Amino acid sequence: MNAEELLARYAAGERHFEAVNLARVSLAGANLSGINLDRANLVEANLSRANLSGASFQEANLARVNLTEADLSRAFMLKANLTESQLSSARLVGAVLVEANMSHAFLFEANLEDAKLTDALLVGAVLPDGTEQQSAKFP
Repeated sequence: MNAEELLARYAAGERHFEAVNLARVSLAGANLSGINLDRANLVEANLSRANLSGASFQEANLARVNLTEADLSRAFMLKANLTESQLSSARLVGAVLVEANMSHAFLFEANLEDAKLTDALLVGAVLPDGTEQQSAKFP
């Protein structure tokens, strides 16, 4: 599926796009609030400045995705792969990142207020304050 098809179907009211392949697509600045992308492949996609509030990414592959300044408030990202993703200045307020793999992700100035990070893997991740996470899992 390409970006144009996804945006057209979303605009027509469709919200369920489970297991879709969106690798390397650009959806920068798109309003996709409430979208369901469970188990989707979004490797190297550009979602910068996108509104993804309330979106579901359960077990999705978001490796090396650009989520700079994206709104992921209340996003459900249980067991999502966010390895090496760019999340600088992203809004993750109330997001569920339980068991997410965020190894080497860049979270500088990200807002993680009330986010649930239980058992999230953050080794090598750059945290909101600019420090690098040394231990394997978030407490």
